[in-house]
Amino acid sequence: MFVILMVLLVIISILLTVVILMQASKGVGLSGAFGGGGGMGAMLGVRKTSDILARTTWILAVSLIVLILIVNLFFLPRGEIRESVLERSASEVPVQQPQAPAQQPAQPPGK
Repeated sequence: MFVILMVLLVIISILLTVVILMQASKGVGLSGAFGGGGGMGAMLGVRKTSDILARTTWILAVSLIVLILIVNLFFLPRGEIRESVLERSASEVPVQQPQAPAQQPAQPPGK
């Protein structure tokens, strides 16, 4: 189920990006680049095209947010204290304290 939702999230993200790029900005936008300048505006009319793209943007954005919340609430672990990889590797390596060299009693020369 988790994999299906993640694939769906990626697909919706890509579709949302495409729909946003197709919308006309202050310039022509990418919607004018498709079909030799007329694009979807020539087929449906400029007003309907912008309405369809705006509505599609809202639908995709809301569905993306809902899916993200579902994945975070139901599939990601919670309630347990997780330590980072650095903390885990630091706790596995035993810390050795340097030992002072043993002092030998001084012997008088010649013995």
